[in-house]
Amino acid sequence: MTPASLSLFPETELQIGRRLHPAPNASDTPTLYYSHPAGELWQGDCVKWLATLPDASVDVVFADPPYNIKKAEWDVFENQEKYIAFSLQWVEQAARVLKNSGTLFICGFSEILADIKHPASKFFNSCRWLVWHYKNKANLGSDWGRSHESILHFRKSKKFTFNIDEIRIPYNGHTLKYPSHPQAETSQYGKDRNGHLWTPNPLGAKPKDVLEIPQDLLEIPTTCNGMNEKTPHPTQKPEELLRKLILATSNSGDLVIDPFCGSGTTAVCAQQLGRLWKACDLSAEYLSWAANRLEQVHPRFVEDWKNQDIENQKRRNSIR
Repeated sequence: MTPASLSLFPETELQIGRRLHPAPNASDTPTLYYSHPAGELWQGDCVKWLATLPDASVDVVFADPPYNIKKAEWDVFENQEKYIAFSLQWVEQAARVLKNSGTLFICGFSEILADIKHPASKFFNSCRWLVWHYKNKANLGSDWGRSHESILHFRKSKKFTFNIDEIRIPYNGHTLKYPSHPQAETSQYGKDRNGHLWTPNPLGAKPKDVLEIPQDLLEIPTTCNGMNEKTPHPTQKPEELLRKLILATSNSGDLVIDPFCGSGTTAVCAQQLGRLWKACDLSAEYLSWAANRLEQVHPRFVEDWKNQDIENQKRRNSIR
């Protein structure tokens, strides 16, 4: 499906789910926009929508909220203090709906998330700061060129879901060539307390917190023209990134939600990976794109999606 065809989505006939056509000038009161056997898309205010969800009912919240950088009409706040106050409103609701084993991901530029991390931490047990690194973004202007965004990984409790084997990455050539060569006595890869010599995990290496999928650094291109998943949304995140995060922090049949769903990437990836999903956005146009992307998800094994992402990374590396 080409980006040009996405503008025709409001007129397409849905085959799997059902579009409910809320009023064009609907208020910010949440209204069901699209119903699907595996989930729902809602139109309305994110805080009001989150407030309708039961306590401890969600496994993963992925949020790509406004950054307060005037990217679009929905990205304008009176000042940073108002932006932080708004952020804490929806973060508190997200924490409430998460199960004890749940995760909240928040995307943003590092300098913006720095203002949110500390006050938001009171709702969670712990947090890790991930870095999504990309190399395909134009760097215009006279300031430092941007090549990353950050993702806060808030965990509701110490017993949060984390499937390390689902997101392991290939070892580098040196490790594979010399998998059992002697290590220094002080090395963490030397003999353990039981006298066992470290050898590579057959499923791959443990991923790092700088995300370069599926290598040591989680480097995933931003969505760009030529990608089948691309829509006109100004801040669309790549499916490859979402698949990695969903695989890491949820299991088949778990509920994944997105209070700022835009063109629906979170819901699409949850559908691909056999998760349930719910999502919300203020824009009927964005939700229309999301609904039609969901209609295009065809059944595949989870391993097929994982292998696709690995092969894409290998291809990118081969042409650098």
